[in-house]
Amino acid sequence: MKTLLKSLAVGTAGLLALTGCASGSNSSSEADFPAQDIRLTVPWAAGGSGDLTARTIAPLLEKELGVEVIVENKPGANGSVAYNWLKDQKPDGYNLSMMGVEVATLQFQDYDIDPSNYAPIGQGLAGPGAIAVPVDSPYKSLKDLVADAKANPGKVTYSSPGVGSVWDSPAQGLQELAGIELTSVPFDGSAPAVAAAAAGDVDFSIDAIGTQKNQVDAGKLRYLAMLTEERDPKNPDVPTAKEEGIDLQNASWVGIMAPAGTPEEVVSKLSTAMGKAVEDPDYKKVIEGSNLVPTFKDAEEMKAFLDEEADRYGPWIKLAQGK
Repeated sequence: MKTLLKSLAVGTAGLLALTGCASGSNSSSEADFPAQDIRLTVPWAAGGSGDLTARTIAPLLEKELGVEVIVENKPGANGSVAYNWLKDQKPDGYNLSMMGVEVATLQFQDYDIDPSNYAPIGQGLAGPGAIAVPVDSPYKSLKDLVADAKANPGKVTYSSPGVGSVWDSPAQGLQELAGIELTSVPFDGSAPAVAAAAAGDVDFSIDAIGTQKNQVDAGKLRYLAMLTEERDPKNPDVPTAKEEGIDLQNASWVGIMAPAGTPEEVVSKLSTAMGKAVEDPDYKKVIEGSNLVPTFKDAEEMKAFLDEEADRYGPWIKLAQGK
């Protein structure tokens, strides 16, 4: 009997030792993070502000984390292709995704996207918006556009990155505030949507100033109104929508997130690295040069921000759905 008890004691001690080793191994794994390359997925097509952010911040994250950060575009379905991919990945910090307001708003549509499936890492920028028209457009002001839309309900078209997106939603607000009916022409992301407006395929673009900037500089688009509280310092001759009688403001934003369940220590390391990257002069130079605003919110701040964005965009999305 004594021998049996002794054997059980030794076995229990051994099991506890093994359990301790396993626990220590997990802690060590988190403490050693990152120990391999990180994949950073972009939910949008190449050329937009989200893609620009990813490709600008990736080498700076590499500098902070000491591993390669591989950028990969997975556009489609209003960002949900990448978001659905991310939620199924192992929550270890090695698979990340850029994120936009769609993380908070697709829950109001026919998408299986729930903010609780993700762990925010941080925000990287804000992108104030503008309404822009093809350079040869007959609209010389936002008032001209509104007047035409009132006279011809549904005739005036705009390019959209997708229903419920950060730039389709304010178009719903424009319709409500101005008492007009517009027709949305959806695309897979801001870059192709803005390009369509520049080609004259639609009557106007409502998107980030920075995303429209290349087409404006190329002489294919011109800004009609800024969706900012005050005039944009880089475009002082362009009035705000508010000055044109439509009190509408909107800004896109871009951040990074991981799958839900990612260890807090890993999230904290990634968030700290991202904060340093956003403050890097090289990052600021690129982002500010694209009429975007380097803006950082850490992981905890982003959780609350996602709730605020859901509350703000929800009513606009319901308008788009006819509710």
